[in-house]
Amino acid sequence: MPSPPRRSDSIALDEDAFRATAVALRRDGFAAVPGLFSRDEVREVERLLDRALLEAEHTPAALPFLVRYPRRGEPAEDAGSGRGLGGWDQIELNHAAALVPALLETAVFRGCTALACTLAGRVSRSFDHVIYKGARNHTATPWHQDAAFALWRASRPRQLHFWIPLQDVTPESGCMTFLAGSHLGPLVRHRRVLRSSGQPGQEATPDPAGSISCALPVGGLTIHTPTTLHRAGRNESPLPRKAWIIQYGPLGSARLAVKRLAGALPVPLTGESTRLE
Repeated sequence: MPSPPRRSDSIALDEDAFRATAVALRRDGFAAVPGLFSRDEVREVERLLDRALLEAEHTPAALPFLVRYPRRGEPAEDAGSGRGLGGWDQIELNHAAALVPALLETAVFRGCTALACTLAGRVSRSFDHVIYKGARNHTATPWHQDAAFALWRASRPRQLHFWIPLQDVTPESGCMTFLAGSHLGPLVRHRRVLRSSGQPGQEATPDPAGSISCALPVGGLTIHTPTTLHRAGRNESPLPRKAWIIQYGPLGSARLAVKRLAGALPVPLTGESTRLE
């Protein structure tokens, strides 16, 4: 059993909560951890990401990392209201921290990294992305295992994926839902699909009986393994549902360095709005 983070690591997690998190990850393949960050700390991340998404839409070099889902039947009066994300049903931004390095200076990133290292040893960020679901959107995230998207589909020990909502989340607004223990079996069969964004996807069809939805207040997060089956439903609430996802692994920094040398990472956005205040 790993030791809980030291107080200097800026993680508001007591020893009992830390040990419960470690046990849940081993037993269930996921853990819900409430109350790690203050509203102000999460709002700092939200401000950076809101402005980054706006700037990325007008930056040609960032467009390949921006994924947009058309909104079907969006009323004209809602298109620019913010409820539909400027008329889009869902927006995703890959490698957000490469586009906005100020994210790496936030209390949220530092705290997640400290917790990941304490749970899994010497790990570092290997990938991150952002998913914004518009209000009352039509795009659900289907059942899948993250390992299904990787070239190497075997189990990846010591790899952890953090899902950080930027507001309170419920089943109605599209919180994370998991199948406990699914990480202990083999990778299930996934069907290749073409999503409405035009991007390829992977979709599994497990028996959802016994699935667990993780409603969380702002400041909490979920953690899961690459082989844990999970999904997030449509956002049926009247406000956008925003989440930042950070993946950690033993060679995370090295993988990013190789991608940077190969030109597969975006260059930072230059706008004042994407700098830490």
